[in-house]
Amino acid sequence: MRPLFIVGTQRDIGKTTTSIGLLHAFRRRGLSVGYMKPLGQRIKGSAGHVLHDDAMLIASVLGRQFDQELDTAIPLPSGRVEKELEDLDSDALRGRVREFYERLASQYDAIVVESMGHVAAGSCLGVSSAEVAVTLNARTLLISGGGIGRALDEIALCSTFLTARGADLVGVVVNKVWRSKYDRVKHATGRGLAYFGLDCFGVVPFEEMLASPTVHQVYGHVGGELIAGRDYLENRVRNTIVAAMETEHMMRYLKAGTLVITPGDRSDNIHAALSAHMLGEKGKGSVSGLILTGGIAPGAAVKRLIDDARLPVVLSDEDTYSVASRLRESVFKITPEDHDRIEQATRVIGEHVDVDRLVELMDV
Repeated sequence: MRPLFIVGTQRDIGKTTTSIGLLHAFRRRGLSVGYMKPLGQRIKGSAGHVLHDDAMLIASVLGRQFDQELDTAIPLPSGRVEKELEDLDSDALRGRVREFYERLASQYDAIVVESMGHVAAGSCLGVSSAEVAVTLNARTLLISGGGIGRALDEIALCSTFLTARGADLVGVVVNKVWRSKYDRVKHATGRGLAYFGLDCFGVVPFEEMLASPTVHQVYGHVGGELIAGRDYLENRVRNTIVAAMETEHMMRYLKAGTLVITPGDRSDNIHAALSAHMLGEKGKGSVSGLILTGGIAPGAAVKRLIDDARLPVVLSDEDTYSVASRLRESVFKITPEDHDRIEQATRVIGEHVDVDRLVELMDV
């Protein structure tokens, strides 16, 4: 058996989503499955173990406890790279990766290994994706973003990096392709990958659900005070608007699942957002939540409307621009509680990736 190493042309390209889908697909084929994250920056301690966020998510997906199987071989929290460079021993680091992998190899039929960041991450320590792939004798699957020109250029760059360093790159999955452009992108990237001599293992459409956090996740990121709607924090955020314009203009931008960010003293826009929510089609409001900025709490009359709207409302001390900028720059990854997104990831990967061919290449 050879592990399948999931690497990306860039960060947040869908490596974990792909890993979740493949692990479920392997299980459906009767295989026992293991997972490994050799390097990671988002590290947490749990019961004496060093775990990455993605490993904790996979543990939940697979129904396992947090244990040494999921430990990160090379944790890289802030400052760790600098310390390693003082007395660098790349052979020892790669040996540690190999040691952690061998714990799993004797227990499972198929093992998915997920890289950190993009393919070159870890190069400064001699543990880039290419070097880890060689260390583990892994079959390597490259995940790229959707598109044509830029996506193919990134694939060319990353595939050259991997193969030049000896990684066994089996092919590519093109991810997050807009459905309106799906057929065009699938045809063009297929031709482009053939030109590079690379196999295409799937073209995966963009799924809005997978890019939509809950208000609870946004609230955890923004902070502030939840002043209403605790029971509705699982509303999905599919669109975000800054409602600093006049109400008649704001209303044009409201659609299903909109998170409205507005100063706490804009009672006109708050009223309009609440009305749009309560009058939404078939009982489904067009507003998922409100963030009131500037630390300005609504007056008593508006607060009564908020309480009746069954809508999560957060009061933030930050200004509108700061809140909006932070959300625009944020990536809300799937969490263990994201059961609907986990189910969606499982479905979309199972439908659009050639799992059977990957199983053959893994010599399972």
